Amino acid sequence: MYKHLVLAALLTAGAATAYAQPQQQQATQTAPAERTVSTGDFNASGQMSGNAIIGARVRNDARDTIGTIDDVYVDKDGTIKAAVVSVGGFLGVGAKGVAVKWEDLKFDRDDDSLVVTTRLGKEELQAMPDYNKTERRKPAPPPAAPITNRPAGGG
Repeated sequence: MYKHLVLAALLTAGAATAYAQPQQQQATQTAPAERTVSTGDFNASGQMSGNAIIGARVRNDARDTIGTIDDVYVDKDGTIKAAVVSVGGFLGVGAKGVAVKWEDLKFDRDDDSLVVTTRLGKEELQAMPDYNKTERRKPAPPPAAPITNRPAGGG
């Protein structure tokens, strides 16, 4: 009888241990992973959204709107070098794009919104040369195959 009682106690303890292990595994499997939470134009780490940059209004030091960002250009290392800012015109009609050095733009935030300012004035931007998208550098065509046709007769 004593053997049966000890055996029952051991089986109960073993079953309780076995039952606890799947619950621990389940708890670690369902624990939420660290998430990046967006807070408007920025994530929780303060990094800007690319969608917030394209289309952002560019303002002068007096906070007057002087243009909008149409595009950004990144070098092969991933460093943003220039932003194409659309200036002039009315409601986008008659505006021209100019390439502005990334260093000439300052990025701040107003609560959850991106604020882009520049020390350049509207007149300075309008005086800059047009940035023409058709002048983008295109990759060189593949090299032509050497001509192997020779006239008959081997000459």
